[in-house]
Amino acid sequence: MFKNLGLQEYFYIGYIYLIILGIISDAIFYGILGVPYLNYTTILDALISPISLLTNNWKLTLFLALVFIFMYYYITRWSFKLYKIFKVKKWYQKIYNIEKLDKIYKDIEEKKNLVQAMLLMFFIMFIAMRLGMGLGIRNKIQTKEVIPNYTITFKDDSVKEIKLIDQNSSYVFYVEKDDKIIAITPIVDNLKQIKRIPKKES
Repeated sequence: MFKNLGLQEYFYIGYIYLIILGIISDAIFYGILGVPYLNYTTILDALISPISLLTNNWKLTLFLALVFIFMYYYITRWSFKLYKIFKVKKWYQKIYNIEKLDKIYKDIEEKKNLVQAMLLMFFIMFIAMRLGMGLGIRNKIQTKEVIPNYTITFKDDSVKEIKLIDQNSSYVFYVEKDDKIIAITPIVDNLKQIKRIPKKES
């Protein structure tokens, strides 16, 4: 699929991949929180969303990178060794079609479809991560464990302490303390300032 492609074709594929990844992962994340996110997003927001999430959280990026590297070596190296051990076992031959597996592992060894497989693997990892993040935030909201980490100042100079869930180019998604509902506030012509609350030193 990716053979004999030019730089422009790779750019388009990457562009579409990021948009699909951003739309699906954000739709799942906000869907868990009860927010119809597709009503508040744009193509540009979907494109930037995965990149923004990874660049703003180095711990998350490091974790995904380590898992991705582990899976890469498992698929391209370690799985071969395990397969060679198990393929001669009678119980393994009864469960799996050895001829099909031989072809699959031969394609992997020859690096056929490897790029597609790695892109799919990263896609699944990212979706699973956003699913976990959504469930974690929903649990904190429902149990009222939300701790404000930002203040937002409106045009009328009123100020609110909030737990910032996320923001895109047009909206801020947040929860007020002791509230169980996510508020959505337009940025343009509505907010003057979004400021992080300094962490208290222990």
